[in-house]
Amino acid sequence: MPPYYFHYRDGSSIFEDGVGEVFAASLAMQHATKLARELARSGEPANAAIVVVEGGQHLFEVPLGTGRLA
Repeated sequence: MPPYYFHYRDGSSIFEDGVGEVFAASLAMQHATKLARELARSGEPANAAIVVVEGGQHLFEVPLGTGRLA
């Protein structure tokens, strides 16, 4: 299983996850959604997002405002 990286994007700023985590693809989506919901609850901006990257390729984003895949 490949490592997935869960970067945080707030507007034009991206804070990169330099560690990553190893998940099956379906669990990576669930993890990103969980992170987005937790960050939204803690008061992070609704226009921010969790950006999921694997092998240097952008796979998908989960906006904090919705907690849904984009």
